[in-house]
Amino acid sequence: MFRAIALAAAIATASPAVAQVADAVRIGAVNLAYIARTSKIGKSELAKIEDAGRRKAAEIDGKAAELQKQQADLQKTSIGLSPRAVADLQRTFDKSRVELQRFQQDAQDEMAAMQTKFELDFRARLAPVIDEISKEKGLHFVFGLEEAAIVWWSPSVDISDEVVKRLDAGK
Repeated sequence: MFRAIALAAAIATASPAVAQVADAVRIGAVNLAYIARTSKIGKSELAKIEDAGRRKAAEIDGKAAELQKQQADLQKTSIGLSPRAVADLQRTFDKSRVELQRFQQDAQDEMAAMQTKFELDFRARLAPVIDEISKEKGLHFVFGLEEAAIVWWSPSVDISDEVVKRLDAGK
């Protein structure tokens, strides 16, 4: 981004003819997170991801409750048992604890994969819409507001609402 600005500044000071070309550069911006939260398709897909997250969290909570019960049982029943029986119970508990940790990690990985897939699929759906709007508006660049190191921008260059409308319209 800074290179583009520096390049534009260098071109602008090079000669009046080149400065006119630099002035003709048109820039747009989109807020991809806003589009995802606002568009019908984005809301639908994000709701699916959130629902899957709630289901996984409920599974984890159930397994954690089982583990707590197992720990309480271990503490209660270990009194009066032989050291070998206590060691067997402890191994069973430790195995359950490791399984819960693995399940939690797998759930996190699964949720991250769902999010990544959504982002890739959503960007693929947005590309033709952004391309169409950019051509209509004669834009040379369209920046993603969350991704670029943009220090200042004019809201007049934000085409996010137009992208949402067209995406919802099925174009």
